[in-house]
Amino acid sequence: MSDSGSISWYSVVLLAGHMVMAAVATWSLWVLGSGLWVGAAAAILLLVAYGFLWRLRLAPAAQKRLTYRQRLTVHLILGPAVVALTVLTSIWLPALVGVSMILLGDALASRSDTKGLETS
Repeated sequence: MSDSGSISWYSVVLLAGHMVMAAVATWSLWVLGSGLWVGAAAAILLLVAYGFLWRLRLAPAAQKRLTYRQRLTVHLILGPAVVALTVLTSIWLPALVGVSMILLGDALASRSDTKGLETS
């Protein structure tokens, strides 16, 4: 974000990628759950945990936002984990697109920021 009042298009792509990844992971857990209540509980728990992770550490407006390298590490761990989960339910392509949107959006948003790719 170049100034405090605007949000870059790259951040919107980043948000869309996170929403796609959270949605396909939630759907996969729902389908893989052994029963209706187990699947629903696992899906809701994942969605709440992902929402908290996004809001507190990954969002462009988070007060204690992780640095670019830390966010990249989180994305490179969570991305393949979600893709592996979605392979079990045969919806791996949307998960792969979501991971790609996240990596691309975060890198471009960090490059367009006035601080650049912070490394500390």
